[in-house]
Amino acid sequence: MVSTYLSYDLVVRDMKASLDRTASDPQVAREAAYYKENIGKVTSVDEFLDNYRLYSYAMKAYGLEDMTYATAFMRKVLESDLTDEDSYANKLTDDRYRNFAMAFQFNGATVDVQSDAQEAAVLDLYNQAQVEEAESLEAETTYYQSAIDTITSAEELVGNSRLFGYILDAYGIDRTYYTDAHFVQVLTSDLDDENSYVNQLVAKDEASDNDYNASAFLALAKAFSFNTDGSLAGTSAQTDAQKEATIAGYIDANATYASEYTLERDQAYYAAKIATITTVDEITDDDRLFDYVKAAFQLDSNLLRSEFYNIVTSDLDDPLNYAAMNGGSAWTSVAAMFNFDTDGNLKTGMTAQDATQLAKTQSAYENHYDDADQEDLQTLLDYYSDTMADITSVDDLLDNSSIRALLFKAFGIEEGEYTDAQLKKALTSDLTDPKSYANKTRDERLINMASAFNFDADGEAEAPLLAQNEITITSIAKSYIVNQVRYLDEDERVTAQADAEAEAEYYQENIMGIASASEFLADRRLVDVVLIAKGFDPAEVDDDFLKQIFQSDLSDEKSFVNQQQDETWAELLASFNFDSDGLLTRDTVGTVQQRGAVLETQNLYLHQVLEEEQGNDNAGVRLALYFERVAPTLTDAYDLLGDDALLETFRVAFGFTADFSNMDIDMQAALVEKNLNLADMQDPEKLKRFLERFTAMYDTENGDYSSSALTVLTGSSGGISADLLLSIATLKS
Repeated sequence: MVSTYLSYDLVVRDMKASLDRTASDPQVAREAAYYKENIGKVTSVDEFLDNYRLYSYAMKAYGLEDMTYATAFMRKVLESDLTDEDSYANKLTDDRYRNFAMAFQFNGATVDVQSDAQEAAVLDLYNQAQVEEAESLEAETTYYQSAIDTITSAEELVGNSRLFGYILDAYGIDRTYYTDAHFVQVLTSDLDDENSYVNQLVAKDEASDNDYNASAFLALAKAFSFNTDGSLAGTSAQTDAQKEATIAGYIDANATYASEYTLERDQAYYAAKIATITTVDEITDDDRLFDYVKAAFQLDSNLLRSEFYNIVTSDLDDPLNYAAMNGGSAWTSVAAMFNFDTDGNLKTGMTAQDATQLAKTQSAYENHYDDADQEDLQTLLDYYSDTMADITSVDDLLDNSSIRALLFKAFGIEEGEYTDAQLKKALTSDLTDPKSYANKTRDERLINMASAFNFDADGEAEAPLLAQNEITITSIAKSYIVNQVRYLDEDERVTAQADAEAEAEYYQENIMGIASASEFLADRRLVDVVLIAKGFDPAEVDDDFLKQIFQSDLSDEKSFVNQQQDETWAELLASFNFDSDGLLTRDTVGTVQQRGAVLETQNLYLHQVLEEEQGNDNAGVRLALYFERVAPTLTDAYDLLGDDALLETFRVAFGFTADFSNMDIDMQAALVEKNLNLADMQDPEKLKRFLERFTAMYDTENGDYSSSALTVLTGSSGGISADLLLSIATLKS
């Protein structure tokens, strides 16, 4: 008679071959093919439960075959929200039910026009656009400042498209609708002659209801110094004051928010101008100066000029002065920053601000210059986040002018560059299809914008295409935490739990933004979380091996991943929505069960069948195979005691009588902990030695005293004494 150990060893020495033999059984193969072909057609719990062939296959795979009859109970399990700790499946003590529910997604993937990661990416792009905007402002202004002094005629100015484009932006004029000759005539107009070209434009404007943009052209004419023949009226095309006004106009027209560049300009302007100020009115008459002061001292942006006058002309030696009585210390501190007398003129022998006052004012401005802009920006970003929750279609998106403007800014698209019809076609494009509209445009801006949203071909919101579905992400995170704290004592567990939760949170947040296998593999923190969750030691898995895994074609039996002895590698790969090129694809998503879950279900089914087949010949082999498969996942002694098969294996291995299970549960747990170190079951060699012990004791208990496994334990083929048997039963594994 073949011993239990030898029978077991024949199976496990090449587990892949054993499973392949089981899979090749015609009946097993038919059931597997039927499941794979039809599970993707199921759309509801009712359809699943009504298809007994599919339902019973899955129940058997997860070790729930005996509960197949309980469809009402299983319905509650399958309809559970696994993200809710108080849901039905999560509250069941038997993890098999939660694992079963986790293999399916009958609640459906969450429809979301934009995932958190996508939203964050858009807002990051918008913020980056502000940085690039400031850099562009500085670059164009630097060019303008260097080029304007080289101009010798109006014709030369108009002919320099970059330079003149800067100027037209400053004065709000669209060049599209006007000829070069028109601009030359404007620039060479005699402003003192009512019949000059630009003055006639003004007159025409005033005489009709039409808008001929005359005010802008008049401002343009006033900004330059050309003779009527187009030559320079002075030494340069513009005075310093005209240059400064043009630059200010350009920045006002093109800067969405204040930047460090605008800060530098404002600081220089203020320092230069305040030195020339002799009266309060000179400050309030200069909008730029007045705005600077209000920002620096956090005064109301709508503060009246008269009120500012009263503040800075207050006599601070009088406790009943205007500033003290109306604004308290906030206003008296402002008054103290200026040296004006009560009549609004400078105090004798003083400047508007001394060096100390100027430095304090500039420091205050630097601290507060962008307060209003930052508040506006945050309001916009909050509005975007809030509004996206209500967007359900492309039309909703494009009809919202604020959202539209933000998107165009983020992706560098000009309003009017594309029609709404073109934008809609881009946003509804399947980016995995090279022939889709967005891809065919080859405009990375459109492609990137389309990838930031989740619209189907009809323009309706759908579930985001993620590297892994939500259930898988949640499962990976939980498994990682469990595996990191498993078997630790209380003191170690606290720190390890906090560290594990932090890594799990990092994984959950960042896996959402992964768009390719290469991107995933480049982040070893993400990779290690997945490896540990799947029971692998990251230290033993190098990058080259992982690269070959993720380059494998799961449909090719000869691919690298399918050649691995451990089918967990194939399950790991299948849990990602990557094609064989490592790119995201919806082809793997499925309906109620993702590709990875289907593969895992089929593998579990094969194990169940294999274990049943072996159990028909020898129940001990079935127990050993089951223990080998499940034991590495155990957390504590109570997990073992809660599983009859695991408990039986333990009982037999250590020679406890059949009434062991009648003992107090805590006493049972204590004996498990005394005799079996569950952490050792993570070590294949220690697990093997335990199962050698079990199979020997199983044969002993069942009357086979010639077991070769016993020979391994005793070093003798002459039987085993009662004393030695007692010793074996009390030894630790």
